[in-house]
Amino acid sequence: MSSEGGGKARNRRGLSGWLNPYHYNFERWAYVFQRVTGIAILAYVIGHLGDTSFFVGGPIGTGPSQSSWTFISGIVENSFGHLILVLVVLVVIFHGTNGLRLIASEMGLILGRPASIEYPYKPRSLRLGQRALIWAAIILAVVGAAWAAMILFGGLA
Repeated sequence: MSSEGGGKARNRRGLSGWLNPYHYNFERWAYVFQRVTGIAILAYVIGHLGDTSFFVGGPIGTGPSQSSWTFISGIVENSFGHLILVLVVLVVIFHGTNGLRLIASEMGLILGRPASIEYPYKPRSLRLGQRALIWAAIILAVVGAAWAAMILFGGLA
């Protein structure tokens, strides 16, 4: 069935094809996490702009600024708030380093040469360099999150 007659082409799965996890490889999972971490960073930035707007008046006084300051400080300055910040560090470092890999891949700097398709098909882009860069992004993110956790939870001053 073609799309010329007004019907939907069978090879276009839309969002349901994007959500099908059974045909994903390591590189594709890294790309999915790139999208998810991008949304998480956007949510954090919007929330951060909202909570910093409460701090404009400072803790001085007894008006609405004081109650907002106390409320937001109670949310941020505890173990749960510190855990959220550790996760933010993890997400930002992974997103940034994996984004550099995606940029290099998009520019063709780390892709292999085109070859004829032979069964079983193995993507040429998943060479050792691509996998190493994905693992580097994961390792850097975990090390950065561990460092942030040591700072926020009192291990380093």
